[in-house]
Amino acid sequence: MNNLIKKIGLIACLAVVYSSCDNIDYEDTNENPNGPTAAVTSQLLANALSNIPDIVVDETPIIYMQHITEGQYPGASRYTGLTYSYDGWYIGPLQDLNRVIELNEDPRTAEEALAYGYNDNQIAVAKLVRAYFLHYMTDRWGALPWTEAFMGIENPQPKFDTQESIYDYLFAEIEESLQLISPGESGPSGDFFLGGDMGKWASFANNLKMTMALRISDVKPGLAQTKFEESVASGLLVMSNADNIEYNYGTDDASDSPWMDNFRTREDYILSRTMIESLRENQDPRLFEYAEPARDSVSPVTNFPDGSDEPYVGAPNGTVNGNVPSYSFIRNEIIYEPDYPSPIYTAAQVKFALAEAAGKGWSVGGSDAATLYEEAITASMEYWGVEAADIDSYIAAHPYGGIEDIAYEKWIALYLNGPETWAEWRRLDAPYLEPSENASDPRIPVRHAYDASIADNNKANYDEMISFQGPDNLHTKLWWDVN
Repeated sequence: MNNLIKKIGLIACLAVVYSSCDNIDYEDTNENPNGPTAAVTSQLLANALSNIPDIVVDETPIIYMQHITEGQYPGASRYTGLTYSYDGWYIGPLQDLNRVIELNEDPRTAEEALAYGYNDNQIAVAKLVRAYFLHYMTDRWGALPWTEAFMGIENPQPKFDTQESIYDYLFAEIEESLQLISPGESGPSGDFFLGGDMGKWASFANNLKMTMALRISDVKPGLAQTKFEESVASGLLVMSNADNIEYNYGTDDASDSPWMDNFRTREDYILSRTMIESLRENQDPRLFEYAEPARDSVSPVTNFPDGSDEPYVGAPNGTVNGNVPSYSFIRNEIIYEPDYPSPIYTAAQVKFALAEAAGKGWSVGGSDAATLYEEAITASMEYWGVEAADIDSYIAAHPYGGIEDIAYEKWIALYLNGPETWAEWRRLDAPYLEPSENASDPRIPVRHAYDASIADNNKANYDEMISFQGPDNLHTKLWWDVN
């Protein structure tokens, strides 16, 4: 009887507890009291901008372009990477920028977003950063999912847009952004890149547009000329080193230069023999600014009158260069100063573009190709600290003779700007670069292939892309690469 009473009592207690739990209101038990209650556009923008170093210090195309090569572990210098994933861009910075645009365009959230800057300025900046990222991506892979991207489970297998259509979209985005910019209103919070200065963002937009226009000059010359001349007419192109657009790093480990991170515990990168010998052969004073003297060897050949180039030694491309101190390293300030900036658009780059455009007969503000070519070399050398007398001597010994000279000098001036150098080299097919003889396929890549998962998970659209772009390998030329 006692056991029965105990069991009945236990059941009654459990029933009371169960019914009590059913009515308890836990309110915000699972909410973080310190977390934001809505998306903060300043944080989204800052997070997206922090991905710019992945472009400006992309070592693989720098190695392709033989500015640098590798030490004891050659990989990129032998073109061993066969496929590359773009997923990180879609789920990371591009998604952040999409959200900034959405929050500022939606009337239900625009007022709250206004706390982080004038709505139209936030939208303009987000669109321009997104355009910059997408331009890098399409010049790397070619066709990409775009008009059907970001649809989630509604369309997990998006089609690929042609590179031509992506360029058309980017030009439209830039024009829309320029119309949205309101210099008299507040710039976006979280813009640690250009400090919320909308005048600088207008300059960024026009330099991006100019770069894109020249890129398509062999396939859409009419559109290229129109867009290029619009950029010139804006008066906002970078025309002096004081106006160079650079990415400035911080001094803490979270925001310092990737170059410093590369050399923190290892020494994998050294100057390529191609770059060193090109500078030596032409008695180019940038040799002493780009590189450091080798620690354990000297060059058997010198070409400067005083023999001052003897300590500068380049490494062969694609070989196992095990004793890295036998070769020249990248300039110390670049690899050992945490906040040494990376250039994005410079006066030298713009002046070379103007020189090429002048040679095509485009309107560039009244100057001629030869003058702009000399101004471009001057801007490059001044940026690196070359003395005026040395600049004059170099220019006198290397007068303008045509597009081949522009291509060579641009390759030199774009030192360590891998994606831009690679794109211009593919477009101009100059200067000639000898592929590594140690590569299994001794051809310098002209694009990157998609990650293998694309063919598996999006086969129909992948096959359609192959039909209009060509085989998915490292050697299918992009739409604008027709020479």
